[in-house]
Amino acid sequence: MVSILIRLGVAVLVMSALVVGASPVAAQSGDQPAWADDLFGDLEGMQSQFNDNIGDTDMSFAEQRVYNQIKGNVVNVYFVGTDVVFSFRMRSDGTITELRQSPRDDASLKMLMTRETAEELAARDNPVPGFVENVRTGERTGDSVEGIVITGEDGELVKRVTWGIINTFKNIL
Repeated sequence: MVSILIRLGVAVLVMSALVVGASPVAAQSGDQPAWADDLFGDLEGMQSQFNDNIGDTDMSFAEQRVYNQIKGNVVNVYFVGTDVVFSFRMRSDGTITELRQSPRDDASLKMLMTRETAEELAARDNPVPGFVENVRTGERTGDSVEGIVITGEDGELVKRVTWGIINTFKNIL
């Protein structure tokens, strides 16, 4: 079950970073650092690889259950230690769409990762396995995170509780 949760988290992160909708939203860098524009461009390019490989990735039963918790949600991706926030929508089929270089008010999930994690995923030919692994092993470490940590967005009590349970038990499964 932990493996499924991890894969789900990883899939959400990758999707969050890679999702570009049928009508992509232009980058909205505003006051963000220059690296954020570069990373966003890399993630836009990664979206098709993620979407093309999501159905071909083997996930354990637990990892699939975790991934299912991400599907159908709008996700804000926070890059820890910075003010940079991207967002995406994950469709019910697990593909990423509507990648934006800004947070969304209608997001129900919050994904936390480092810039380095996102860059590593964007550099892969198939980012899905890396996403799944980063969700599976993700944990908070003080003011930072290792891998990818998912929780409910502020005001999303049920999602926060669900992901609190997933994050507690994912390393056990």
